[in-house]
Amino acid sequence: MTGNNRKSRVSIVSSGYLPVPDVLGGAVEALITMLLRENEITPSFNFTVYSSYSSDALSTANKFKHAEFVFIKIPRIIKIIDFCIYFLAKHVLQKRKLMSYRFIAQRLWYIRKIAQKLSQTDSDALILENHPTLFSVFKMYGNSQKYSGKVYYHLHNEVTNTFGCTEQIRTVHKVLGVSNYIVTSLDSRLGGLKSTQKAVWRNCVDTKKFNPNNAETQKSGKKWREKLEIGENELVILFSGRLTEEKGARPLLEAFIQANIPNARLVIAGAFFVNTDIVSPFEQSLRTLAKKAGDRIIFTGFVNHDQMPGIYAMADLCCLPSLWDDPAPLSVIECLASGRVLVTTNSGGIPEYASKDSAIILERDAELVPNLIKTLNLLGSDQRSRIVKSTKARKAAEAYSESAFLNQLKTLL
Repeated sequence: MTGNNRKSRVSIVSSGYLPVPDVLGGAVEALITMLLRENEITPSFNFTVYSSYSSDALSTANKFKHAEFVFIKIPRIIKIIDFCIYFLAKHVLQKRKLMSYRFIAQRLWYIRKIAQKLSQTDSDALILENHPTLFSVFKMYGNSQKYSGKVYYHLHNEVTNTFGCTEQIRTVHKVLGVSNYIVTSLDSRLGGLKSTQKAVWRNCVDTKKFNPNNAETQKSGKKWREKLEIGENELVILFSGRLTEEKGARPLLEAFIQANIPNARLVIAGAFFVNTDIVSPFEQSLRTLAKKAGDRIIFTGFVNHDQMPGIYAMADLCCLPSLWDDPAPLSVIECLASGRVLVTTNSGGIPEYASKDSAIILERDAELVPNLIKTLNLLGSDQRSRIVKSTKARKAAEAYSESAFLNQLKTLL
């Protein structure tokens, strides 16, 4: 894509939920920021990032030399409309998948503004981040013809609704899925993509910070223990991720309550949605269930992504028993990179990152809770097994570093 020594101009359109870069970023936002940060060390592209606005994001963005940012401000009236939509969905219509109703008006506003901006500029490549509604930008202002052959779809999750953009997705230059599993899923839904349209861009993490040998990270882990009033000699089992049913927090709570692990705590790090105080009915049911264990189960609420290395450093082992076909959860890679024992499930793209050598992988079946109880009891009493698995976990994660993330993109483009 580059001619002579000119660096390609690559535009990235974020999903619009959260600003990029920002201290409060979610998983996708963290990946974009990581990519930009590594590109500062080894300049390979000139990036233009389209994102929602915040003062923190603007301040951080000014520090980049090889990336420029186009921030979209959301008017207050649009946010009020979204609040009303969410209130109606939760309290009147009693919808289960409440996240789908959280940012409807803001997304529509964001997409139209992005479409306008794209029509006024050009790029060698245009990467759309995850949400299929972003393909609506090609229905406006002649963008379909303008960006023909230049569009890359960075796919993180299963597409269950194309929102009227099926044809726009079908004609994408290349799908960059986070796992073979998720690429195959989209291929099946769309009725067949060309082999040249399918590729995998594996998720990666900051293996310098998510690192058992990073003194600052380990110090942060001790501070988290102090903050949560957890003793140095207590065994900490960690669940990290969104508090939605498919992530598997409920069977883990049930298993922990029934397991016989002396001097152990279960820490639930996460919330229903990033950077909000929303407590869903599911999360409330977890908190009610947790009362059976007294003070042995701790809920942290939402944790900024930049604090997550310390959260993992606090733990002795991580349990992420996903109940759905999770494409490639960052929490799995973060746990491995942190050199912590990982207990997870044979779900979606997870086995593409965590093997039976580097993690304990359970089947997602009717015996999940009994198998979790057995596994937790075994690991809780066998420190030697934890040490062996921890070492293998860290070694496996070394393939998913920041530099590897940038190098993958260089090859794919």
